Amino acid sequence: MLVIQKNKEQRNAKQTITPTEEYRTIPVSELRESLTNPRKDFAEESLHELSESIKTKGLLSPLLVRSVAGQFEIVAGARRYRAAVLAGLAELPVCVRELGDAEAQELQVIELSVVGKSFLGF
Repeated sequence: MLVIQKNKEQRNAKQTITPTEEYRTIPVSELRESLTNPRKDFAEESLHELSESIKTKGLLSPLLVRSVAGQFEIVAGARRYRAAVLAGLAELPVCVRELGDAEAQELQVIELSVVGKSFLGF
């Protein structure tokens, strides 16, 4: 398993938030969707299209997760997670970040606004 860690010394000095990150692969069985994710609707057709892409090209962007109660909660990437499960992947690339509840919810809202706009064509 490849593990890449970044600490605050390795990050850009201009950055104000310096969380610890770890990139790794995690079994799907250890992942769970966040109950606080503001995105609740996932178009089935779109999920199947992404699933087909994942089957042929792989999952190109890791999920953002945090450790909660012995599992990994998906902070960003619920759509990719669902499509990867449809594609039959047994494990997924993730970025594990230390996040509190408020930070996780803030990132979920940011992702919703950015990803939501791209799907709506803005």
